[in-house]
Amino acid sequence: MYKYQTPKNWKPIAGAAQYALNQDNFVVNLKTCKRVKRYWRNLQYHSYVYDDNGNYKMVNHDTLTVESYGLPDEEMTVVEDYPDYKVTPYGAVWKYRNTGRRYRNNPFLVGTTDIGDKEYIRLKTEDGRAHWVRMEKIMEAAYPDY
Repeated sequence: MYKYQTPKNWKPIAGAAQYALNQDNFVVNLKTCKRVKRYWRNLQYHSYVYDDNGNYKMVNHDTLTVESYGLPDEEMTVVEDYPDYKVTPYGAVWKYRNTGRRYRNNPFLVGTTDIGDKEYIRLKTEDGRAHWVRMEKIMEAAYPDY
C-alpha cells in the first residue's frame, strides 16, 4: 500500500491514510489534493471518507479515526435469551452484534443501573423489545460455578 505524505501541521486520519485534516479544519484527499465536504452536526464537524479497506465512513474532526475494533481477547459467554450480548466472568456486558451506525458496528460495554439495592442492565431481544435484567440472574445463567 502506498504511504501518502502528510504535510507539516496537518493531522493524519487513523484508518484512512489517503486523508488528512488541514489547519482550516477541512479533510483533504492527499491523492487528489482536494478538500472533502464537511458537515456541521451536533456541534462538531464531520466528513465522509474511504477507509483503507475501501469502505465509506464518517470521520469526526475531533477524534480523527475510522478504525474498527473488536471484542477483547478474554473469556466470554453469550447472555441467555439475548444473543447480541456477551458477558465476562467479572460481569462486564458487551453488545457485540447489531450495534448500528452510532457505534460504527463496533462492540461496546453496556452500563448498569442501580434500582433499589440491586444492579440491573437494559438488554434488547432480537425482535427489539427492551428488558431490565438483574445482573445476578445473568451471571448465574452464564457462569453457574461462580
